Amino acid sequence: MKFPRPRSAALMAALLLGAIGLAWAGLGLVDRYFLTTELAASARRAAPYLTSLISVMERYQNLPAILSEDEQIIRAAEGTATPAISQRLARYAATTRAEAIYLMDPDGLTIAASNWDRPQTFLGQNYGFRPYFKAAMAGHPGEFFAIGATTGKPGYFVSHPVRGQTGTIIGVIAAKVDLQPLEADWQSPEGRIFIANADGVIVLAQDNGWRYRTLRALGPPVRAAIARRRQFGGKRLEPLGLARDGRLVTIGATRYIEHTQDIGRLGWKLYLLSPYENIQERRLLVIAIAAVVLSLLLALMLFRRSERTRNLLISSQKERDVLNRLNRDLAREIEERNQAEKRLQLAQKELRQSSKLAALGQLAASVNHELGQPLAAMKTYIAGGLLPRSPADEGRETDSEQTALLGQLDRLVDRMSETTRQLRFFARRGGEAFADVDLADVIAGALETMRPAIQAEGVALNCPDAGRHVLVRGGRMRLEQVLVNLIRNALDAMRSVADKQLTIRLESDEQAARIVVRDSGEGLCGDHRRQIFEPFVTTKASGEGLGLGLAISASIVKEHDGRLSARNIEGGGAEFMLELQLKEPDAA
Repeated sequence: MKFPRPRSAALMAALLLGAIGLAWAGLGLVDRYFLTTELAASARRAAPYLTSLISVMERYQNLPAILSEDEQIIRAAEGTATPAISQRLARYAATTRAEAIYLMDPDGLTIAASNWDRPQTFLGQNYGFRPYFKAAMAGHPGEFFAIGATTGKPGYFVSHPVRGQTGTIIGVIAAKVDLQPLEADWQSPEGRIFIANADGVIVLAQDNGWRYRTLRALGPPVRAAIARRRQFGGKRLEPLGLARDGRLVTIGATRYIEHTQDIGRLGWKLYLLSPYENIQERRLLVIAIAAVVLSLLLALMLFRRSERTRNLLISSQKERDVLNRLNRDLAREIEERNQAEKRLQLAQKELRQSSKLAALGQLAASVNHELGQPLAAMKTYIAGGLLPRSPADEGRETDSEQTALLGQLDRLVDRMSETTRQLRFFARRGGEAFADVDLADVIAGALETMRPAIQAEGVALNCPDAGRHVLVRGGRMRLEQVLVNLIRNALDAMRSVADKQLTIRLESDEQAARIVVRDSGEGLCGDHRRQIFEPFVTTKASGEGLGLGLAISASIVKEHDGRLSARNIEGGGAEFMLELQLKEPDAA
């Protein structure tokens, strides 16, 4: 096969890099074009909202100036107010659809109000702290946006001074306008609309959650001025969390294109945020088209190269298939051989253990047979030697020494008899027929055998599951033999400790039953723990045991298809667990 020449490869790389560079530059131009287009569209969409807001504000701006020329209002400001003036203001409010119209004296005290007959009337309230009142008292028309100090409702306040016959300012006439109906018309599917004041506080918003949030963090002086004017009541004025990047803003996890426009009143600005995803969708479309074109170009460039490599791939495919099949067959054969080797090692280990146990059983039977009768005879002779002699022989020194010697021999014979007894248990094969066995009876039988020894050693016995009944299939006597051996070992392990605690628990689940024997002794030595169930492995002193008890117990448990395990427990002591399969339920 002929491979592409280095010159061709370099040319392809250069063309690819050039195409990527052109695509990147073109993408920047596309972004700027789409951004300009979207800003122009935002300006067109914002125009109706801006026009409606300015129209409402200008319409009500002239209302206080007109009312300030009303003769009855002037007389009321001069001090001749009557209930009829409040009713007159109520008619003006109904005609102009203002939320409230009210007249204040030079101190800011409301002396007449259109809502005089409502629970939250302005009548009698003092609004001298409001900027629109101060502006009117200074001789200028006033306007202000705030949350009502009396009603708690936001509104646009406009005011004008009321002058007497001499031109002196004798009061202030004001109107409150509800701008919230405008928000109901701001249902733009193309973005978010809101109005922010000069301090950056959002006063009107399409989204209720954005109202009274701030575009930036407010400093202490600004917050102090807002508090003096009581402009936003108890609102916290928390930042909206707006992050700017040129004409792009991010709020939360959403990016917008920001269009702003001055309203020309109160330092207010209208904000229209269009979703940036509008540009992203167009951008992705352009990228997709460019990618298709670039892919076609690359496909044309790579076509000849792919043709030259295709034949090689076809010819080598069969070779790879054959090699893969051979590798799979080899891996499967290796795995099968490893599994067979593991099974062989396990079988050899079990065979060695069985052979060892069988040989030891034969040896134990032979030793028991050869030593049993001589030991019985020796026991008889020693017993006869210890019988009382004639009165004439009593008190002789020789007789006393002989008696002591016979006593020592008797104890030695007892020890040898105990050894042959253990050998007899080890040599005896299980011939007991399996039947239904209640493990509670096994525990009770073992405790009946060992209770004198438990009491003699001063051991505290704890058997919380004594009344629980769990059935298994097995030989009761053989299982009792295992449990007796475990209890005896536990007593031996606690001889050197002060706090002697023996706990026997009976547990079960859906699959198995467990008898747990726990002692408070010194625990299992690390070196012996791995070989503890081997014959002739013991931690006892010479002459105190042959190390056959746990080997016998493990052999019995294995006959029952069970498992015998041991472990140390935290705080001291050891725990042996006898685990057996539950009796299968009878077929219905």
